[in-house]
Amino acid sequence: MKNINYLFLLILLIIPRYAASETDIHLIQACHLNSLLTVANSQSYAEVIPLQQANLAAEISAKIVNVAIEVGDKVTKGEVLFSLDDRQWQLQLKQLNANTQGTKARHKLATYQLKQRNKLRIGANISKELLQKHKTEVASLTAELESQNFQKQQLQLTISKTKITAPFDGVIVQRKVNLGEWVNPGQTVASLLNPNKVKIKTFLDTQQLASLKKTTKLKLHINQDIFPVKQQSLLPILDLDKNMRPLLLKPTGKIPLAGSQGQLRWQSMTKKIPFRYLLKLKEHYGVMLLVDNKAHFHKLPNTLPGRSTAIALPDKTLIITTGFRQLQSGDSVKNQGCKNIK
Repeated sequence: MKNINYLFLLILLIIPRYAASETDIHLIQACHLNSLLTVANSQSYAEVIPLQQANLAAEISAKIVNVAIEVGDKVTKGEVLFSLDDRQWQLQLKQLNANTQGTKARHKLATYQLKQRNKLRIGANISKELLQKHKTEVASLTAELESQNFQKQQLQLTISKTKITAPFDGVIVQRKVNLGEWVNPGQTVASLLNPNKVKIKTFLDTQQLASLKKTTKLKLHINQDIFPVKQQSLLPILDLDKNMRPLLLKPTGKIPLAGSQGQLRWQSMTKKIPFRYLLKLKEHYGVMLLVDNKAHFHKLPNTLPGRSTAIALPDKTLIITTGFRQLQSGDSVKNQGCKNIK
């Protein structure tokens, strides 16, 4: 009888421990890593920036006497868009040309006389002082001609500024003055844009830049339109607000409109694990592995919230896919297989 009671008491002591150990085991699902990896689609905000855009301004004060363009007109490089009143400078140029002709005549005569005086000097028929006087006169007239030539160049430059021309091929997108108005230096008269010269600018983080190195196709999506583009240059600066690097791209086919905004999209050639299988423990993102029937947290550095990430583990590594957010490293788990993986 005592032996029976002792055996019964021993059973009662064993059963709770067994039951407790069963409740400490977490039921989970775990799948091989290679069955979870996907090809990541990445995207970033991008804007189209014009490469040739100019506000055309007057360089002198004058009245507009001719307007050759309207908003929307296509113009070519060197085409005259506005003409300013140049009469005062044309008159000054005529007066200067007349003065120059007179100076040239006097210079010619003085040069001839100097040659004659030099011949007389050889025969000692002229004084040294008189010869020097003729040399000084020729030098003075030569300097006067140079001064008049400089004045002529200045007038010609001013006259050239009375014609406001297109610095490149483009389209007039704004006109700010009309016929008969007076303009001053620095005053904008029109805006010109070349719609065929644009660049695309975007900002990328470290992971995006790494995936771009291996991508083959980049596309800019603007509303319903798609524009193939290619990398041009990664700028050697860091945007402190975004903690990202600016990347410049250029279209390889159809040109997007300057000033438009869209999404730069690409598909990485590197397979990554989706963010839904990741959890965060103590400021670190990672995955929960199944190792010897226990959960083990594996950190994944450089992981960004909401982003799939690269993972350097063997393909057959078991990744816990259900219930892992309630687990801690070292918890006992029981794998119920890999199910419902999309």
